Amino acid sequence: IRDRIRTYPSLYNFLKNTKHQNKSNSNLASSTNKLYVDGRGDTSLFNDGFHSDFFWHLNSDFERSKILYTHHNNQEKEYFSRKGLFSIGQGIHLKGNYLKNFNKPKLNYSHEFKAECINIQSILDEYDLERSNNASFFDAYNVKVFLTWFKYDSKHIAIADAIKDNGGISAIWQMAFDGFPNIECITNSDIVFSYSKFSCDIDKNLKSKIKYNVVVGYPKDYVPALLKDKANLIRSKLQSNGAKKIVFVIDENSIDDDRWHTGHEMQRENYSYILEKLLEVPWLGVIFKPKWASNLRHRLGDTNNLLDKALKTGRCHIFEDSGRYSTSAPPILAGLVADICIHGHLNSGTAALECALEGLPTLLIDREVTRYSKLYDLSEGKVIFPDWPSTIDALMDHFNSPSGTEGFGDWSSIIDELDPYRDGMAAYRMGTYLKWLVDGFDNGLERDEVMANAAKMFRERWGYDMVITT
Repeated sequence: IRDRIRTYPSLYNFLKNTKHQNKSNSNLASSTNKLYVDGRGDTSLFNDGFHSDFFWHLNSDFERSKILYTHHNNQEKEYFSRKGLFSIGQGIHLKGNYLKNFNKPKLNYSHEFKAECINIQSILDEYDLERSNNASFFDAYNVKVFLTWFKYDSKHIAIADAIKDNGGISAIWQMAFDGFPNIECITNSDIVFSYSKFSCDIDKNLKSKIKYNVVVGYPKDYVPALLKDKANLIRSKLQSNGAKKIVFVIDENSIDDDRWHTGHEMQRENYSYILEKLLEVPWLGVIFKPKWASNLRHRLGDTNNLLDKALKTGRCHIFEDSGRYSTSAPPILAGLVADICIHGHLNSGTAALECALEGLPTLLIDREVTRYSKLYDLSEGKVIFPDWPSTIDALMDHFNSPSGTEGFGDWSSIIDELDPYRDGMAAYRMGTYLKWLVDGFDNGLERDEVMANAAKMFRERWGYDMVITT
């Protein structure tokens, strides 16, 4: 492994200079079978409805002592220690006497395609290194289940192979709603926790390699019950400043280079149009929940002037507290404050779905023209709009009508297909399934039997058709 690492000078130097956990800590961590959480930086262990990488644990009987996590600083390390969760520092954690049990994929080199071969060889080298390092890490800390949300690059494939090298199981939970097959979402995992059979069909169409696709429902559906009181307080505050109707606008983030994501200009529209209307209409209130609040002011540019004016009215609210990477508040908190929710993108509708699952009227603006999405089964002109001006016109007509526009923001025609449960227990189902996996290893079973038993128990409890095998 070290010889291979030497081919990557920066990584080799990093490894030389990294202080690893001492042997006593390693022995402590490996004393029981572990589930390693590859999280999103939401470190809270409070079940308060805000984002947490441990939501499935907080809503089930999964034992905290069997969770392994990576802390990024001493504050996080001390926090986890107080809460009884074992964490390790960042870096490469190799077991000194670990011997890898796989052969590196071989490339049949061709001088005719020299450039292509060099590129492919670098991919194979990266795969070999990723698999070797993770296999050694899993062995050192007795990790038997690897849980992640990130399926958007090839790294998760090497990690899935690495956990299998140790007789363990890879698991991915569906973080985002995919309304259509997207090649970036091809998945390789032993287990995937999906929202619905529709989501499973997306994976099937992509030819993802998944042994067990487990339908658990939308994983954060437990949140609304925890946040209604907080939402009512925010709504009352906006109402006290004159807001009679409140709109929630969903910000999906943006980056400087709009070739790879929605550009800042598109996101500025998500603020400017509704803010101009708020300043024009004295009874209108607006609430924003940016996906990433820490860079909001940079992204908004001159639109900051409108935002500052709106905030001074007392009829505008923004959630700005953040975790390591994203805003701590979930979309549904803002949705519960509002009368209407508006998602400025149809090609990425997770936040909109979160609101619609709670029965909140939710609109979609399809500026990217994503007509092949499942969401186009919804009504155009009542749910789907092509741009902000037409959305605001329809919104004001709805608010100004005594009985509102019939079917405005209504997702009921497809909601059963997007989550067959809607009972607030998705996180419980997921945590319970993970518990069954670790319990199986505790009972000395091999990985295939562990997975088969967990699938059998889930089917008996939630329905045979809720675990799809390939």
